[in-house]
Amino acid sequence: MAREIFVLGTDTDVGKTVISAGIMYRLLLKGYKACYFKPVSSGGAYIGGDFYSYDVSFVKNVSGFPEVEDNINPFRFRTPVSPHLASSLENRKININVILDTYKELKKKYDFILVEGCGGLAVPLTDEGYMQYQLIKELGLGCVLVSKTTLGTINHTLLTLKFAENIGIKIEGILFNGYNGSRWEEDNIKTIRKLADVAVLGIIPKMEGIHVENLKAGNLKAVFDELTFIEDLIAGTKD
Repeated sequence: MAREIFVLGTDTDVGKTVISAGIMYRLLLKGYKACYFKPVSSGGAYIGGDFYSYDVSFVKNVSGFPEVEDNINPFRFRTPVSPHLASSLENRKININVILDTYKELKKKYDFILVEGCGGLAVPLTDEGYMQYQLIKELGLGCVLVSKTTLGTINHTLLTLKFAENIGIKIEGILFNGYNGSRWEEDNIKTIRKLADVAVLGIIPKMEGIHVENLKAGNLKAVFDELTFIEDLIAGTKD
């Protein structure tokens, strides 16, 4: 049976794509038959007549994952806004059944599937109000929550954890991203550890030279070569 995990954010721009790229890099480096799946992406560009998602292209470029983009990113939009709005602006409806069917096909081919979401739980994917948390539940996935270490993270993290608990979504662990070693960051992490009944999988230091849109990975690989949480993620989060 495939190990499947959904990479969720407390907010936009918390580093889900960079974290996903790093995890995929390590999984493939270790020889796992791993797959990256991005149901809906917002933000991209046309190259040679074909449209490419910035996020998907970055993950593929960093990790070396060779799968055809149509197979791992069924809905991609140029406008970097919420999926429901991008869909409306670009006049292409998001079909949830297409996402579910695409995912089923990937499960037949891969032993580990890493799914990257769009922002947080309460993100609308369609104008009709179909939410990202509904997709997570339909896919039957547990989540790894990517959180910032800076001001506001206590509120955003605890709210996300409580909402997930209330709607029956399992958060398997927290990844703190962008850690600089400051006193207030230490306190933020300590406070969340104390108040949340969820394991902290890892604390990822701030990385340099990364630019997703330009496919610049900076020191991402070097940082992820030193991280040890990958094994716990593969096996299932340990307290």
